[in-house]
Amino acid sequence: MNYQIYIKLFFLTPIIFLFFIIKIFKDFRINKIISHKIGHFCSPIEIYICEKKIDPNKIPIIWFMDKRIANKFIKKQWSQKLLILPRQILEPIYILFRKYKFFSFFLVDFSKESDAVRRSLKENLKQIDDQNVLLRCEPSIKFSDKEKKYGDNYLKKIGFYNKKFVTFSSRSFSFHDEKVSSVRNSSINNKISAMKFLVSKGYKSIRMGKNEKEKLNINDSSIIDYATSSDRSDFLDVYLVSKCEFMLSTSSGLFELAVLFRKPRLIVNYFNIEGLEYYPLNLMIMLKKIKNLSTNKYVSFEEVYKKKLHHIDSVNEINNLGYETIENSEHEIKRATENFLHLIDNGFEIGPILKNQKKFWQNVEKYYGYKNKNKTIVCPDFYSNNINLFE
Repeated sequence: MNYQIYIKLFFLTPIIFLFFIIKIFKDFRINKIISHKIGHFCSPIEIYICEKKIDPNKIPIIWFMDKRIANKFIKKQWSQKLLILPRQILEPIYILFRKYKFFSFFLVDFSKESDAVRRSLKENLKQIDDQNVLLRCEPSIKFSDKEKKYGDNYLKKIGFYNKKFVTFSSRSFSFHDEKVSSVRNSSINNKISAMKFLVSKGYKSIRMGKNEKEKLNINDSSIIDYATSSDRSDFLDVYLVSKCEFMLSTSSGLFELAVLFRKPRLIVNYFNIEGLEYYPLNLMIMLKKIKNLSTNKYVSFEEVYKKKLHHIDSVNEINNLGYETIENSEHEIKRATENFLHLIDNGFEIGPILKNQKKFWQNVEKYYGYKNKNKTIVCPDFYSNNINLFE
């Protein structure tokens, strides 16, 4: 801790003493909400709220947020449902409590949780739904009549009111103003064929995102580039996902908005395989392939996991090791969308698909310790077309 923290703690000493006194009569914990990234701001807190609904005797938590807020509407929602104190008060105390074991009884104890929970902790915050509470609880976020009217007025403006639509997005360098290109990034325009297919099936689509610079190369009233429009807002980000049929995206924090409303999700250009246990509910993935630059051949996924290439986030670092990541093609994404729509129309029956992909999921468990409890599937068409990379 730096000297500024100690100065703050000096002035916060009365509050620390007050916490000790309260603790005598009422057990509680202190924890931080990771609010500067939309993904961490969504699912972990929704899971906690649902767990508390199911078990009202769960030890209460006093929360605080980061200085940066990824979505102000979600902040408003969580503030109505949780006990949240100002960051300026609680953050120095939290830092003190985490530094010294003497204060550990003020922190959330995950020592008796499952290996999966402890493995996936992020800054002492639970990331996974190991108790399946999301399916047992209604979505926590509720909209007021005024908010519903505002959201519906936007849908009427674009001609989507009472229409079936999907939301789609791609992770890009723009949102976090990245200086180093991430392997999770991909072009939004590779999804246009998929959107045209959905339009042919009676759907409309809305491109999501924040601070995006790459625009859609299409002029179609059924496909709206909301992400680069002047209408984009934190509230509409949430409202539109709540109204969509499903979401198609790359792996990004924005994708976690779908979890808040229990929406099916299709992830394309997926790379971070060890993060799969964070993703509950109806989910289909299509993986980025990796090519060996010296042989110009694709690398099997088992070899990728052996060499832990999926732990690398930087494109430059992957290239320096002699490999290249290959984005899913526009055709592959269209086919994955066709597969996904078929699953949705047929009640997401995936038993035979999982059986066919057994070898791959055994390898995932072998190298990452993750059992496919969420029943995630790889896009069947992509799997069969690249069977030599999977088995």
